[in-house]
Amino acid sequence: MRPLVLLFSIDGMRPDALVLAETPTLDRLVKEGASTMKARTVMPSVTLPCHTSMFRGVDVPRHGITSNTFSPLARPVPSIIDVATQQGRRCAMFYNWGPLRDLCGPESLAFSYFVGDLDRHEGDEHVARVAAEHLASEDIDFAFIYLGYTDIAGHAHGWMSPEYIEGIRRAAPCVQQVLDAAVATGRPVTALVQSDHGGHERSHGTEMPEDMTIPWVLWGDRVRRGFTIEAPVRIFDTCTTLAHLLDLNPAREWEGRIVSEALD
Repeated sequence: MRPLVLLFSIDGMRPDALVLAETPTLDRLVKEGASTMKARTVMPSVTLPCHTSMFRGVDVPRHGITSNTFSPLARPVPSIIDVATQQGRRCAMFYNWGPLRDLCGPESLAFSYFVGDLDRHEGDEHVARVAAEHLASEDIDFAFIYLGYTDIAGHAHGWMSPEYIEGIRRAAPCVQQVLDAAVATGRPVTALVQSDHGGHERSHGTEMPEDMTIPWVLWGDRVRRGFTIEAPVRIFDTCTTLAHLLDLNPAREWEGRIVSEALD
């Protein structure tokens, strides 16, 4: 039976904020999986460059995306979705921030769902509900679920503010809802929960540790239990590691490594 692999991105979630927030779901994934609270994103620590590295397996100098405005890559690098689709997997995206549409080729997705509802937590709930419903009814091998409100709360109220911590707390049930639907399919499920960047005061994008340090939590089938990853993890290792879990042949352009110490 083919595995079902999920990637959750909780935008702007700092590791030290995750520790402070009341998130039984995410706490359980850490306890039952392999994780590090010291993973590193790329510079500039901005949403589209970070997600481009996450999906295309290379650092910013290679893909060239340095702002939240997409421009076609001068030297194209396939994303994990492009590679998965080429190798016979069915992929889906569920998100509420429009520029993420450029994380893969336009014909690489079996299903894509975008809702323009980023500025309130209910937008994340909407994304999670649709993702759960689709996974329950359709044959999907890889799904990306993006929850964007946490970043909005950071910009509006400040990173580490009570409102920002509450945003993380409210994102956790969204993750649980999608996980429940995935597990109910009866297929082997592996999930990676991470963020794209952190933040400080009401901003991000710098080389400050508060901006550059992200959580990286891998859980499920073929993953070590209760394991703390000590080796360095970079955001572009996500692409290569998930491709390995999907039993894909990696693209030769990818620079990321398989985080093999997290795997059983």
